[in-house]
Amino acid sequence: MKQLAAAVFALAPLLGFAAPPEACSLLTLDEINAVAQQKAEKAQPQQEGNPSKCSWIDSRRAAVVVVSVREVQYAVKDELFHERENLEKIYKQRSKPLDTIGEGGFWLPANHQLTFRKAKLIASVTFAAAKNQNELDTAQLARLVESRLVAK
Repeated sequence: MKQLAAAVFALAPLLGFAAPPEACSLLTLDEINAVAQQKAEKAQPQQEGNPSKCSWIDSRRAAVVVVSVREVQYAVKDELFHERENLEKIYKQRSKPLDTIGEGGFWLPANHQLTFRKAKLIASVTFAAAKNQNELDTAQLARLVESRLVAK
C-alpha cells in the first residue's frame, strides 16, 4: 500500500494533481517596493500547497502585500463566480468586473482585493497598507502575478 501511495505522489505532477506555484515566488521585493508606500523587507509564506499564500512584510513584521493562489480541478468559472458572489454577500457591496486582468477578474473595494483566474488557477492580491489599498496599485501587482502563472 505504501508503494502505491508513493507511486501516486511521484506521478502527481504528470496526472495534473500538482500544487499551484508558490505564491512567494510570484513577486520580488523590488517589484513590490516600486509600488508600495511601506517598504517590504521579506517574503513570509503563510500557507503552502493548494492554496498557496504569501505575505511580504515590513520591518515591524506587518503585511504590506498578500498574494494567494489556488488550483481548481473542475468548473473554474463557476468557482470564481461563487467566490465573487460570496464576497459580495459578506461585504454587502458589489464588485467591479475587470476585463484587463486574467479571465473574469474583479475588484472588490470593500476588502481592497483583486481576484482573477488564469486557466485552472484563481489568484488574489491584497495590499495591507492603507495608502495602497486602491484598484490601480493592486492591479499593477496583479498583472505581474498573472504574467508568472503558467497555464495548465
